[in-house]
Amino acid sequence: MKINSFFVEIELLEINQLSLSNTILMAFHQEDSILFEILDYEDDFTFLEPSLFCYFLSDISKTDKIPLLQSVVGYIPAAKRLAMLSLSADQFGMVNLPNLGYIRTDSHNIIPVDLNILTGLIPNQFVENSKIRLCLHPTDLLAYARDVSFHEPVEQTLAKNEDALFIATNFLQKQLPDFWSLISSVTREFVVFSSPNHNSFAGIMHHGTAYFNTENKIQTPVFFIDDIAHQCGHIIFNVLTLDTPKYLKVPKDHPLKNYSSNPGEKRGSYGAFHGLFTYTCILHALDEVLQNQYFTDENLRFEALGRIGFYLHKFYLDLKLMDNPEILTDAGLDFHRQFSEGFHEILARYKKEIQGFDYSNQPYTFQYDRFKESNLLSKNM
Repeated sequence: MKINSFFVEIELLEINQLSLSNTILMAFHQEDSILFEILDYEDDFTFLEPSLFCYFLSDISKTDKIPLLQSVVGYIPAAKRLAMLSLSADQFGMVNLPNLGYIRTDSHNIIPVDLNILTGLIPNQFVENSKIRLCLHPTDLLAYARDVSFHEPVEQTLAKNEDALFIATNFLQKQLPDFWSLISSVTREFVVFSSPNHNSFAGIMHHGTAYFNTENKIQTPVFFIDDIAHQCGHIIFNVLTLDTPKYLKVPKDHPLKNYSSNPGEKRGSYGAFHGLFTYTCILHALDEVLQNQYFTDENLRFEALGRIGFYLHKFYLDLKLMDNPEILTDAGLDFHRQFSEGFHEILARYKKEIQGFDYSNQPYTFQYDRFKESNLLSKNM
């Protein structure tokens, strides 16, 4: 399928997903062969459980991560489960039981549970018409990120933004079904959280999880259309470029400051390469919002247009930065060419409309309230 002008090789995506599953499967067997034997080792769905990636790939202390048994008890047939388990709660008192649901208790509590007489289980919620879970917890990867803080429990942030999130996912399912199919093939859960000091992210250390920071605001459907395309774009590209040396001549964390005129450039080569793909995904989604006049609310359309202008500027700078055979291999440069073609198509479509927009008051992430302060709502909205 194509996202703008970029061709996504579905077969490669499937092969690399299987490789990731096998990596976790082998690590699991080595860690606990007895528990492994209880699982269905032919079920890739089990070994693509995001908390397993955190357990085996992250540098978070194992004393802070949920226990391995807790990660997979929901995947064990009921007849084979141990009745009594010790389960760990997070800082908000949520015990996460992947593929089952949650138990509510006290912060960081460790509780004994008899699964045969379990009461009070909060069933998993899902994005409508999908298998993507809606997390009521921040995940260990986010909860133990350096200096992270939260305005409120994740469960509360999700409740405040659930309507807008569902409007966004419904839009993607109806208007961009191929793109949504791609998203849902690699994405297992959404975390809607609110933090003053942490950007959204989606990494291989919690593969399959997309994080959306609402920044203490009740966000709009356009925000979620943008950020689902963005964060799930990271997940897709992690899988596509699993064989990173095929695309980069330099290490993933190779600093780009020596190639940039921006004194604040702190990214590594792989991060910027990701950016070219996520801009492609975001613009693909926002373009659909405007081309099909999906929303009648002029503010939502103006927000989409403002976001398009914001990303086109960033996209242009990163295309220029990464157009470098010292950084990218021939395969990487071919990806760059496709990204560039998509950029020019979108730029040609919106150049007149975004000309003159003022983004001087914008921080690193686009803020529509600030955009409205410095730009008058277009009459043609």
